[in-house]
Amino acid sequence: MGVDLGGRLMGVGRRELPEDRTEVHEASTAGRAIERRGVDRIPDEERTSTPGTFFVIFVGTSVGLGAVAFGWVGITFGLGLWATITAIAVGTAVGQVLLIPLIILGSRTATNNATASGATFGVRGRIIGSTIGLATCLVSVALTVWTSGSAGMSVAGRLFGLPESGGAQAGAYAVVTAVAVVVAIWGYRWLVRSTAILALIGGILLILIPFAFASDIRWDYAGGDYLLGGFWPTWLSVATTVGVAGALVVCTILGDWTRYIRADRHPARRLVPIASAGIFVGFVVPATVGAIVSTAFTDPFAPFTVSLAVESPAWYAIVLLPLAVLGGVGLTASSLYSAGLDLDALVVRLTRPRATVIVGVVAVALVYVGLLAPAVQDSIAAALLVLAELSAPWAAIVGIGFLRTRGRYHADDLQVFNRRQSGGRYWYTGGWRLSAGVAWAVGSVVGLLTIQTSLFSGPLAGVANGVDISLVAASAVAALVYGLLSPLGSNDRPIVGDH
Repeated sequence: MGVDLGGRLMGVGRRELPEDRTEVHEASTAGRAIERRGVDRIPDEERTSTPGTFFVIFVGTSVGLGAVAFGWVGITFGLGLWATITAIAVGTAVGQVLLIPLIILGSRTATNNATASGATFGVRGRIIGSTIGLATCLVSVALTVWTSGSAGMSVAGRLFGLPESGGAQAGAYAVVTAVAVVVAIWGYRWLVRSTAILALIGGILLILIPFAFASDIRWDYAGGDYLLGGFWPTWLSVATTVGVAGALVVCTILGDWTRYIRADRHPARRLVPIASAGIFVGFVVPATVGAIVSTAFTDPFAPFTVSLAVESPAWYAIVLLPLAVLGGVGLTASSLYSAGLDLDALVVRLTRPRATVIVGVVAVALVYVGLLAPAVQDSIAAALLVLAELSAPWAAIVGIGFLRTRGRYHADDLQVFNRRQSGGRYWYTGGWRLSAGVAWAVGSVVGLLTIQTSLFSGPLAGVANGVDISLVAASAVAALVYGLLSPLGSNDRPIVGDH
């Protein structure tokens, strides 16, 4: 399996996707209807996606310039080309270990990961995951639109002589955001189809970047002037802040896609390898391209999108414009879709389409605040790292819960909060499992105390000689505290007869 230019992507054909089959319910993803399903349990007859669908979605949303620029980050830390690539690859692989249970979770429970986390945090405690997911998606939308819009304006200025004025930037942001909002409101089926197209077109445009700069690429680029004074501290910092953090940022949203994959038809032994490959390819391949191309720039430390737009050959500048716009649309639409689900989980009276409209409005406001006050953009970038510190302990605790129950859940009891009811297997103490909540809070505090960002560092940031260990520390402490406060008990035993 792979990408076939004739139109088949990881087993998903251009003419017919699993979501197009006639047995899919009209209120969900079939035909031309807007998807009505929110975080409620998806009926089995509507769950027609495959692991290949997940692969396509993840890769299709990762071909934008924002993902490519991650490779440039390693270069700016002072690492050489191959050191940057290995740091990001190893860091992503390590982060994926925590993601394995979260890949399976949506498939087992037929709902998104934040709602499914109610099995561990309580059906009300699951709002922790929904809040983290909502905030992460909104931040991701803002960063993606800014990156895509800025790159698009730089290319348009070069090709057509357009001035990079505030009004022109506002117009570029509006195009990316408007298309993404429409796709996100329409729902899962349209996201699948649009990301399938992006995976193909964006993948081709992405592969062309090194060819465009082939004569100037320095394959032996060794870096130097390490940000943290030495090679290994700097290498580890890139591995954690780009690789591990990048993987963990998506921990709350994986179930948005796997909830449409039936566990009985696509068991974990098939789902995990393909989904993990999609995550690895989606993060590492674009970042590798970014690192390679950065060595060809006159100044590798200059802003990536500007250098790419200004220094690319004329023939590639023409195709760079659609890459900037289309890549931004894919990630923005998927982030808005996930944010809509998280808001739907927090405010149960809302429908998914209405929740998506609301988050779309908030996202647009955030994007234009960043346009009017550029300093806000740096703050938002730092906020993404802060959210990673909150996500890591949450993922660790949910992962422990998954292992304790052997991945078996009472899916109907997870929906108690959505039905505005009380009781059930996961009610615990007023809908909260205090041991999980306390462990998450302690782990998060440890992460924030040791965090390092471009704007601020925690008071314990230098505890490991400059190496950022915040994510590892947050996850380990949360797991330890949860294990101490919540020894294996009756609520953790595997469930028979449901998944």
